[in-house]
Amino acid sequence: MIYETSIIKGIFRPQVSLYQLQKAETAGGIGWRIFLLYLFSLLIFAAGVYFGIGTETYSGVITDFSREEFEVGKVFILLGKLVSSLLYTTLLLWFPAFVYWIVLDISYKKALIVQLFAFSIHLIEKVITYPVLVLYHLNQASNPFSLGVIAQQLIDHEYSVHFFSSITLFQILAMSVLYVYLSRLTEKHNVLTLFIIVLFYILSWLLHAFMAYLEVPVLVRMWLS
Repeated sequence: MIYETSIIKGIFRPQVSLYQLQKAETAGGIGWRIFLLYLFSLLIFAAGVYFGIGTETYSGVITDFSREEFEVGKVFILLGKLVSSLLYTTLLLWFPAFVYWIVLDISYKKALIVQLFAFSIHLIEKVITYPVLVLYHLNQASNPFSLGVIAQQLIDHEYSVHFFSSITLFQILAMSVLYVYLSRLTEKHNVLTLFIIVLFYILSWLLHAFMAYLEVPVLVRMWLS
């Protein structure tokens, strides 16, 4: 049986998709879907730069910059975001699938298909969240779909706020989708499956918080000095 990859069915009809994936001997339609996800990710990140999402620190000190520093900063941000989109897509598609293949003893192709579903939820999150942030003039730490709003009221530590703002409803949904599929595709204990998923996301939240915490203005002046 050949499983024809369908991201929409994978997300919204998981039981049907899971049954077909379990029975499948091979799968088709993966390559061009991965290409589209790379393309969509690039466009979404570019849109984020255009609307100033994630550049609040840089914009806040614009009056302190010379024209040269400001132009260099814009180039830094644009290039950084474009590179980030490629790394973001690569790390969230290929690396987790590799880990699931090794640790959970799942077919790499099936693990990659499942990761396609989870990553698509990440992109949907950005498509929904970005207009909200722009419309209400919010920064990423104030994302209404995340724990960042609550963290800002309880914690007076910038890195911690960025960490909790990385934990969103969409991330929890992606984790749930992963668990539904992986726990059925592997013969390993469900606790191990859950542990691997949670560990991966905690590491990604820590990395995201670190990247958000970096001061772009400091990097610009280091480059020009």
